[in-house]
Formats: sequence, C-alpha cells, structure tokens
Amino acid sequence: MSSYRDLHPEQQNKLVAEPPIAASDDHAQLVAADERFQAALDKAITAGRERVEAVEATVALKRRTKLSG
Repeated sequence: MSSYRDLHPEQQNKLVAEPPIAASDDHAQLVAADERFQAALDKAITAGRERVEAVEATVALKRRTKLSG
C-alpha cells in the first residue's frame, strides 16, 4: 500500500487542499442519520422476532391438533 510520501507532488497538493470528508456541521447530520437507521434496524429486528415467534406458535398448534385429531 502506498503512503503519502509515495504520491506524486500534484497528488499530495490535492489531498492537502481538499476539505475533510465530514465537516463539524455534517458530523451532527451523520450522527442523526445513523441514529435513525439504528432505530429502524432495531424495529425491523423486533418485528422479525415477533414473526418468528408467531410462526413457531402456529407450527406448534398445528402439531397439537394433528396429534389429538
């Protein structure tokens, strides 16, 4: 992997002249977006667990009715 020293002078100048990836104002927006994403992900995981539990309960009920019938 190349380091900063291995770059040509014109590439070094470009790196120094470019603004950082996320300015401080952008950082707050990125954090807020990440929090929203995490909340949506948690909600989806919870819903998925509830669906799994519902399917397991349905399968168990069908097994009981087949055994008793």
